[in-house]
Amino acid sequence: MTHYPDEQAIIDSSILVVDDNAANVDLVTEMLAHHGFHRVIGETDPRKVAELCSWHRFDMILLDVRMPHIDGLELMAALQELFAGEFIPILVLTAQTDRKTRQRALETGAADFLTKPFITWELIQRVRNMLRTRVLYRQISTQNQDLERRVRERTEALSEALAASRRADQAKLDFLAVMSHELRTPLNAIIGFAEVLRSEHLAPLGHPDYVEYVSLIEDSGRELLSMVNRILDFTRGTTGTIALQEAGVELRALLRFCIAIAMPKAIEKQVTVTLADGAGIAVTVDERRMREVFLSLLDNAVKFNHPGGRVQVDVERLPNGVGITFADNGPGIDPDLQDRLFDPFSQADASLGRKHAGIGLGLPMVRRMIELHGGRIDITSKRGNGTTVSLYLPAARIITAAAEDSTPASQFRL
Repeated sequence: MTHYPDEQAIIDSSILVVDDNAANVDLVTEMLAHHGFHRVIGETDPRKVAELCSWHRFDMILLDVRMPHIDGLELMAALQELFAGEFIPILVLTAQTDRKTRQRALETGAADFLTKPFITWELIQRVRNMLRTRVLYRQISTQNQDLERRVRERTEALSEALAASRRADQAKLDFLAVMSHELRTPLNAIIGFAEVLRSEHLAPLGHPDYVEYVSLIEDSGRELLSMVNRILDFTRGTTGTIALQEAGVELRALLRFCIAIAMPKAIEKQVTVTLADGAGIAVTVDERRMREVFLSLLDNAVKFNHPGGRVQVDVERLPNGVGITFADNGPGIDPDLQDRLFDPFSQADASLGRKHAGIGLGLPMVRRMIELHGGRIDITSKRGNGTTVSLYLPAARIITAAAEDSTPASQFRL
């Protein structure tokens, strides 16, 4: 906080008196000393002033105008360049009273103007006023420097913390990538041998329960492999190492395929899934990645819905691209959760006894895959009124608008 300067700070200020007349210098110096100003230096040769000011920073300069070798106005211009924007008040003392001289002096940088002969009290008061401003300037300058230092230190600390956080995130991603890669080999072996045992190709298992156990092993292995693949895809997507394998895909046909895959869970949950009628739209996308996106959104819409609920899927041509929507009439998303829907590994219920399984990578992966295609994802949800997930693909990905789909709406009332 800047405080009004006290008297001592003003008295302790350093003053330079410049006049080619030594008697004038002595007179001004004596006047100032009589009123307590003890740090006063006089100079009669204006040619020495610039060098004098370069090694000693004065708080104020009292300057005559008419001097040999360098007049006061030229010297003032040189000093302003030397001060480099720092506020050091200059009080011009001269016997010249013409308007042009006053104007030039003020335009060159003089803070005030005093005509010789001057009255002592007027000189002292003007000096005090200027020094009061100078002291305030010094205080503000010091505070600004301290603030800049603190901001710089805080910025450096935050930069270091951010770098450390990024290193930690990268280490976690590297660990997840290595772990996922290493887990896939034994999982593939488990799933493969479970398939062989379940087929009883080499010999019967004997007890009927063994067939069921082997099926559970295979199903669990496939579920775990799916999680591992999702983690691996997430780490690749985060590090930018996913390369899209693009080809022409008809979106409505792909959606029908994905709905058919989601049917068993929808049947179990008693959820109606409907694909609205409309024209087919062919786009250039990575079919496998887009299929994973659709399946993930369908899985969420069914999994978090209530028995007897509905899921409406639609795809339409927009002025600036293609829109694909997944709308359900489920319980909606809690407002506290909506801000972290796309946070990796985020769960509405993180307890071990939670109702719905998953590792919290579904929506983050969906957004990443859509963004890799140059699109975006929007989610609107209101507690008790369902959720709508909207995907948008840019117009550049449209190949052609297919003929009007004559097939009835792919509706599954389960």
